Amino acid sequence: MKVEAATVAAEMDAAATAAGFTKDPSIDTTGPEAKECKVDWAVNDPGKSADPKKAFADTIAGLVEAGWTEGKSDRKGDVDMKIATKGDWEVRGAADLGEGIKAVVFAGTNTSAKCLPILIADQGNSKKH
Repeated sequence: MKVEAATVAAEMDAAATAAGFTKDPSIDTTGPEAKECKVDWAVNDPGKSADPKKAFADTIAGLVEAGWTEGKSDRKGDVDMKIATKGDWEVRGAADLGEGIKAVVFAGTNTSAKCLPILIADQGNSKKH
């Protein structure tokens, strides 16, 4: 199944917005050369508009409703992490659920062989964005 970056962005946005989050575009670290291989969606101070723990779970559920497959979940300290996949795309979500919640981030990456060198280059250039 071929999935385009614009579709990933739209589905991430729809799921997170429906869950009660408001996107902070200033947190997008994707360089222009990687826009077809990586999509960022982040919330700064997520407790302002939604219960972050519930909204994080609801965002993943919204992606599943849009045809994504829920994958591995993990917790490290106060951070919950979840993965969802669709086609060559993988969305990794992370939420700091400890006291003083700071951010919730969803990062979609195209895991195809075509995108791997682009993502590696973008990672090396991320400090320039």
